Amino acid sequence: MNSITLSVGIDLARRSNHMAVIATAPDGRHTPSRGFSFAHEEDGFRALQERIQCLRGSDSLQGVAIVMEPTSGAWRDVAAFFNPLGASVFFVRTDVVSAVRKTQSRFAKTDRIDAAALASMPWTFPGRLVPVLSDEGRLRKLRELSAQRFRLVEECTRWKNRLLAHLESVWRPLVIQLPQGVSLSQSLLLFWEKFPHPQDFMEYGAKRFHRWFEQHAHGSLSPNVEETILACAQKAAAFRFRLGAVETEREIARQLVPHTRKMTQLFEREIALVETWIKEARRDVPECDILDEIPGVGPVVSVSFATALMPIGRFANVKKCAAYTGFVSRKKASAGHEVKGLRITKAGNRRLKRDLALAADFAMRRDPQLAAFAIRLLAAGKHYNQVRVAVGRKLAMRAYALLKRLERGERDVHYEYRDLKGRAISKQEARALAEALWRDREDQKSASGGKNTKSRKPAA
Repeated sequence: MNSITLSVGIDLARRSNHMAVIATAPDGRHTPSRGFSFAHEEDGFRALQERIQCLRGSDSLQGVAIVMEPTSGAWRDVAAFFNPLGASVFFVRTDVVSAVRKTQSRFAKTDRIDAAALASMPWTFPGRLVPVLSDEGRLRKLRELSAQRFRLVEECTRWKNRLLAHLESVWRPLVIQLPQGVSLSQSLLLFWEKFPHPQDFMEYGAKRFHRWFEQHAHGSLSPNVEETILACAQKAAAFRFRLGAVETEREIARQLVPHTRKMTQLFEREIALVETWIKEARRDVPECDILDEIPGVGPVVSVSFATALMPIGRFANVKKCAAYTGFVSRKKASAGHEVKGLRITKAGNRRLKRDLALAADFAMRRDPQLAAFAIRLLAAGKHYNQVRVAVGRKLAMRAYALLKRLERGERDVHYEYRDLKGRAISKQEARALAEALWRDREDQKSASGGKNTKSRKPAA
């Protein structure tokens, strides 16, 4: 941050004026000014701009750092105003600001103290600053839609879990016999809606249910599921009858189960609508089509990758990109001794972490190089979750390489599969080779009695 000569820390507010503190750095020492309150409007931004120009004695904002926390959506307008004027805009995480405030012996929290802590960041903790680049409209639209889809999926999952929790208390003998994917399949959801209580099923009758099952059952439901339902329904109904209060339970179930089902249908319709918008917005971001070629990355995950990593120019190198994902272990060192094998850091985009882990599960079964890497880690005694993190980090690094090539203006950029000797192979050959590697591992595991054996160097 040697080029920064003046720093402006802004403590953003959601429903009131923002607080700014300006700090200069003569001879490498920063001296914060008094707080300056300004409104979130053009006149307020102009007033802050004029104050900065007055302190610098110049109309240019080159060498000026605007540092703030990502509070609500107010940061977008601040960045959009000061970025074109030549200022450098940065983010700082909230917990980092709290730690900086405490290191300065300022345990009290006020808007001015927070703004002063932000203003000091370019000289005290420059490594914690995250640059804010120009947010292109195409990326912003896709990013907002992707985040909205993620929130809708989470809420839909919550309602399904509520439904499953209620069914587990009433239909327990049946629910514990079925996998969760089958319990919440479309056919079973129709079943729960029609038979919210085991007593409703018993009154309906086995013959009528057989006709209903043939009409509505499809997909993952097999005749074995029908037999399981018939056997478990009798157990559940008899158990509920012995416990008593059947009529009260039936009344509650008849209200809650259909309502919960309607809520899940509502969210599913909204998810489908947002996905159509995402499909249209993807046309303006061709980088998503390139990321689709990475094994384990589909239409949903490619959008997550693109919106989280782009613009790729904000990462100085591939290590910075890998660290941004949060798939790096925490560090702990004392007296020159570093503790290794710690859990991954809690920093990073939660949605990106989830997508990387899901993509790693598939990628290590399709890419021979990733398969060999995962098998080597498992043979060394690593836990499967540790392997997922390592493979997910490699996927992020490969996504960075593809996006970097596109940024340089290269044409015909595609994901390439390679064998263990680095030779280019087709997608089908890569899959066959990866499956062969995993089969060999299973054979070796069976021969050794099902235990992972650590690889040892041969004796000299």
